[in-house]
Amino acid sequence: MSITILEKNVQNAFGEAGLQWICSLPIIVERLADYWSLSNIVPANNMNWNYVAYAIQKNHDHVVLKISSDRTTLESEYIALMHFDGDGAIKLIDRHSECQAILLEQAIPGNTLKENYPAEIEKTITSYARVVKAIASRKSPNFTYVHMSTWCEAIDKIQDERISDHFVNKAKQLKSKLLDSVKHEYLCHGDLHLENIILNKNEWLAIDPKGIIGEMAFEAAAFDLLDNDELKDLSTIESKIISRVNQLSIALGIDSSRLLSWVFLRIIISAQWFVEDKGDPSRMLKLAQYVYPLLK
Repeated sequence: MSITILEKNVQNAFGEAGLQWICSLPIIVERLADYWSLSNIVPANNMNWNYVAYAIQKNHDHVVLKISSDRTTLESEYIALMHFDGDGAIKLIDRHSECQAILLEQAIPGNTLKENYPAEIEKTITSYARVVKAIASRKSPNFTYVHMSTWCEAIDKIQDERISDHFVNKAKQLKSKLLDSVKHEYLCHGDLHLENIILNKNEWLAIDPKGIIGEMAFEAAAFDLLDNDELKDLSTIESKIISRVNQLSIALGIDSSRLLSWVFLRIIISAQWFVEDKGDPSRMLKLAQYVYPLLK
């Protein structure tokens, strides 16, 4: 199993417990293969935080096996997928609580929405908005979920000097303003970037939900406003951010300035999470540098 990046991330986040989990993966996979009658297990080549593999179940269904080192995160994903029940999201088949694993329908062909981005930006935004609306159409959940305000608490924990004081002060101001003026909340995906939306037949579906109560502007703020190549062209960054925020807000029927505020706030939250996980916040901070002057 090629799990170099996975091993690095899990050990950075969980230390010795993470290393023990990595070492136990072969045994866990073998146990789950027997439990769910899986064959032809092929690990994914882009594992970052979870063990993910494609497989065939005994009835010849193509499935995805996902094992997590973090029980709490996997539990949130499991409950969220149960709540979405296939509306805008991949279908859940089963869970193995003890092994911290879930079995999912495999999306075929499985292309990500990011593959045609930014070349087909308008088509991408239309497809993205359709997924957001499908998830938002579900009735309020009966379970208790983490609220987006909990994620915002990361702002108050910032101590790293790489995150500028003026970014932190602006984030604190926006946090109070946005949380105090929310009108409609629902169970969001929580991490709806373009690589978390994949094609299943002719339908785009979300994968890897966090399951967090929030508003639509909070959800859509996870959209990939710029790719890495676009960050190299300094002359067009501002215009592209403005254009895409406006397009996205129109497609979803939400206020563009509110969406941009959530974009900035989530960028700073992500930067702090990178710091906490002993990662590199530089890309987030570069994005913040260009979004900050656009805030009203």
